[in-house]
Amino acid sequence: MPELPEVETIRRGLQRALSGRVIREVRIAETRLRRKVDARRLKTLTIGQRIEDVDRRAKYLLCRLSNQATLILHLGMSGRILLCDEAVPLEKHDHIQFCLDDGRELRFRDPRRFGLVDAAANGELQNHPLFANLGIEPFDPSCTPKFLFVRSRRLTKPIKNFLMDGSIIVGVGNIYANEALFRAKINPQIAAGKLQLQEWKKLLKAVHKTLKLAIAAGGTTLNDFHDSDGAMGYFQQQLMVYSRDGEACHVCGGKIKRIVQAGRSTFYCRHCQAKRVH
Repeated sequence: MPELPEVETIRRGLQRALSGRVIREVRIAETRLRRKVDARRLKTLTIGQRIEDVDRRAKYLLCRLSNQATLILHLGMSGRILLCDEAVPLEKHDHIQFCLDDGRELRFRDPRRFGLVDAAANGELQNHPLFANLGIEPFDPSCTPKFLFVRSRRLTKPIKNFLMDGSIIVGVGNIYANEALFRAKINPQIAAGKLQLQEWKKLLKAVHKTLKLAIAAGGTTLNDFHDSDGAMGYFQQQLMVYSRDGEACHVCGGKIKRIVQAGRSTFYCRHCQAKRVH
């Protein structure tokens, strides 16, 4: 599943390509996505509207429209957003087409149909069920070491699971949680409530650095990720621990170990990220 850097990369590409374009028609071939598409509502809120901006909230792409409505897109496990000439033949899993005023189409393609396409009218987004329980953005000025320190007090869940809890902080998926913990030299099994404020300073700095590097590199090539121009991401070349079980640590030369936490693979260096005794 695309994570925050991949979605942010797509957002930036779509913002450049779509700002100022008008949606002149919406064609819907399949409504059975993660949430059933309300075809009438989607068309009512989007047709004839100019795309003013493209934002992101967690892993959701938000196209801000001239009527103050918001087009909501989520890629799910296998979704892709394609911007192409309307003459390009449709493929089997091109479920929704947004026909633009310049002769191009924004197509939502999703073989596994775990993605989502929805629209919210003016004022509805903040109370939309998809967004009601989302945590803070990692780059939000309010996301400080002290904020995370306070939220983690008395929690026994492992720190890696805490980082991936979208009700606390959004967008730090499995790949980037592994990488950030390695950069901060924190063992992924330590209880979140045991981290001190100074450790949170190191960890949040590592989260920011990891996400910025990934965004700058265009995301990760895992799961056949492509940005809005169809280009592959390249952050995979910079991975320090993720998916490197048994390989040598780039820092100390020791072997990277793989364990499973909450059903997800965790990779870490037992030397660089030694588990504390207290």
